[in-house]
Amino acid sequence: MESPESVFESHRAELTRIAYRMLGSVADAEDIVQDAYLRWSNRGDEDVVSPRAFLRTIVTRLCLDEIRAAKSRRMDYTGPWLPEPIVSSRDDRLELAESVSFALLVLLENLSAEERAAYLLKRMFDCEYAEIARTLDMSEGACRQLVSRAEKRLRARNPRFAANSATAEKLADRFLHAGATGDLESLLGVLTDEAVLISDGGGKRLAARAPIYGAERIARFLMGIAGKAPANQSIVPVQVNESPGFLVYWGSELHSAITFDFDGDRICSVYFVVNPDKLGHIAQQAKNATV
Repeated sequence: MESPESVFESHRAELTRIAYRMLGSVADAEDIVQDAYLRWSNRGDEDVVSPRAFLRTIVTRLCLDEIRAAKSRRMDYTGPWLPEPIVSSRDDRLELAESVSFALLVLLENLSAEERAAYLLKRMFDCEYAEIARTLDMSEGACRQLVSRAEKRLRARNPRFAANSATAEKLADRFLHAGATGDLESLLGVLTDEAVLISDGGGKRLAARAPIYGAERIARFLMGIAGKAPANQSIVPVQVNESPGFLVYWGSELHSAITFDFDGDRICSVYFVVNPDKLGHIAQQAKNATV
């Protein structure tokens, strides 16, 4: 018979994926999963028919509580809020990042907590509506409505044609080269006319305080910040969740992570994560890799 610890560990990866998708934060996801472990360990003699369903319910409910609590904190957040990126080499994607794009995490922020939970459990984790209903303490019919409403809201905010991975990587590299060489026309050529740039500094690093809309405004903004980069800046191509992106270093310090969303053969969204609180796990990951 498996020990409670080994049972939990067999589900940890999935539970972490659920929490990360719900919260958009690596650190918060890890805290939620640890809390779930403590509750699992202290459940006493309670008979659990399906540990997997039981644990998914615990994690989802903890995430719902965290989302509601975070709403008040977000009101005091400086500038736009972006999720924490998950970074790997372009040849080796991390398991945590599988099947979730950075752009989708951004869109999920527009859903209610219940819509987000129902949508993720059904569409990404293939849960039965009966399990979702027990988790959210709703009827199955209400959960079906949540999923349907979430899908409609996501489609309305994301009317685009996804680029394949090879095209996306080429566009990202063209974007970087145009920005690095100050080629305004080339930069305009990789952006859709209605593109948006969102940067998240959290009030801790210099970043645009509001989204920047339109290819020309974005291009001129990027030309401006490129001219302010220090001489010791270096840029590393990486995979950010499901999309190509870059890590920008100022000397040995990780300054920012950049990734994109695509519409066919152009970039429709540029995401800059500059807030050091959201880059700490990436910097630590790189440090561990060199030890």
